[in-house]
Amino acid sequence: MLSETQQQKCVGNGVRASFAEAYPTAGRPSVCRVPGRINLIGEHVDYNGLPVLPMAIDRDTVIAYAPRTDGQIHLHNAGPDFDPDWFTNGPHISPSPAGAWTNYVKAAVVGLNEAYAPAAYPGMDLYVAGEVPVAAGLSSSTSLVVASALAYLDVLGLRLDVDVDRIELATLLAEAEHYVGTRGGGMDHAILLLGKRGHACKIDFIPMRVEETPLFDDYVVVACHTMVRAHKTGESMHRYNEGPVTCRLLCALVEAEAREAYGDEVELSVLGDLWYGPLCLTDAEARALIDRATPEPYTTLNAASRRLGISVEQIRKRWLGDLPEPPEGFTLQARARHQLTEYERVERARDLLLAGDVAGFGELMYASHASCAGDYRVSCAELDALVDIARDAGAVGARMTGAGFGGCTVNLVHAAQVEPFRAAMHARYYAPRGVAIEDLDTVVLAARPADGAGYAND
Repeated sequence: MLSETQQQKCVGNGVRASFAEAYPTAGRPSVCRVPGRINLIGEHVDYNGLPVLPMAIDRDTVIAYAPRTDGQIHLHNAGPDFDPDWFTNGPHISPSPAGAWTNYVKAAVVGLNEAYAPAAYPGMDLYVAGEVPVAAGLSSSTSLVVASALAYLDVLGLRLDVDVDRIELATLLAEAEHYVGTRGGGMDHAILLLGKRGHACKIDFIPMRVEETPLFDDYVVVACHTMVRAHKTGESMHRYNEGPVTCRLLCALVEAEAREAYGDEVELSVLGDLWYGPLCLTDAEARALIDRATPEPYTTLNAASRRLGISVEQIRKRWLGDLPEPPEGFTLQARARHQLTEYERVERARDLLLAGDVAGFGELMYASHASCAGDYRVSCAELDALVDIARDAGAVGARMTGAGFGGCTVNLVHAAQVEPFRAAMHARYYAPRGVAIEDLDTVVLAARPADGAGYAND
C-alpha cells in the first residue's frame, strides 16, 4: 500500500503528464492539491456564524499550473463535462455564464486580486483533475476555488503559511466565492485549508478558529451518493440561496427585538453575534429573542415590513433580492429552530467525540437529518431513503451532508460492519436503480480524515 506521500507523488506525476499534453509549449508545471470534505454535523449554520464539525477527506482536486507572460489564464479539465476555456486577468473580470466551471477559478483570482492588489496581473496555464465527486455535497466546487487560489498565490510569488495565513485565506475565499452567485458560509474553505489527518475539526467563526478532535477508533465514515446531482445553478441556485438569504431577514428581525431589549446600539451581522458578539447572550436569552422575532410559523414580507418599519422594496434590496415569496410567507420560525437546535447539536457532538460516546454522536446525526429535512427543508426523498436504509443496515448515525437537495449522506459505521453495510445499501437502494455490485465504489465512498490543502511533493 502506498504512503500518502507516495500517492501524492503519483498523482502529481500523472497530472503533470496531462498538463504537458494540454500545453505542449509550457514549462514543467508545479502542482497543488486540495481535499474534498464531509460535514459530520452542523448543516446550513456556518453562514450564520455558528460552529460546524466537518473533516477533510482523502479525495483531492489537483491542479498542475505554470505561469504565462501574456496575462491570460487558460483552463483544461480532465472531466469530460468541462470544456477548455480562457480569460484575461486584470482588475475587472466579468463572470462567465451561470453554471460555467470557469467561474470558480475566476472567483479565486478576483478575490486574491482584490486582497493583494498586484502591480501586474499575471497569466497562467491550469490543468485540473481529481477525485472529489462533482455535485455530491463533498465540496468539489470549493476545492476548485481553493486549488485555483493556491496556484495563483504561487504565481504571484506569495507563500502559503509564510506570506499568507490559512485562516485569513479561508475567510477571504469564503467571501470571494460569492462571485459565483451562491451565498454560503466559510466552513468549506476553512476545513479544506485546515483539515488534519485522523481528526474532525470543530470550526468557530466569530472569530474563526479550529479545534482538532480525534475521530472514534474502529469506526469508518462512509458517504453514500443519492445519484441526484446537487447543482448550484438556475433554479437550484435559488433553492440553495434561500437558506442564507432568508436568514439575513431573520437576523434583521432578531436585531429589532434585541434593540428593544438591550438598546439601539445593538448591531447583528449574523445570528451568531447573539452568542459571540458584544451581547454574549446565554442560550436561553438568545432563544427568547428569536422566539419573539418569529411568533408565527410563517412570516410574510408585509409583516416583516411593519415590524422593521421599512418598505417591502427596501427589504428586497437589503436582504432578499429576487427570491420569490411563497404564498403563505417564509418559514422563518422553523428555520430559526433549526439554527438553534443544530448549534446545540454541534456543541454536544464535540463533547461526545472527546468522551468517545459513539452512540450518542450517532443519534445527534439522525436528529440533524430530521431537522434538515423537516425544519430547513433541504433534504429530498432520496436522501431520506438513504438515511432510513442506513439505520436498518447498522449505521450508528446517518444524515445528509452538504447543501442538500441531492448529493450524499454521511454514515458512521463500525469498521467490522462496512462490507455488510455496503451490501445492504446496494441491495435496497443501488441495485433497484441499476448500479451493478462491481460499480458500487462509484457511489459508496469510505473516507479517511485527511490533511488540508498544500503543494504536492516532486
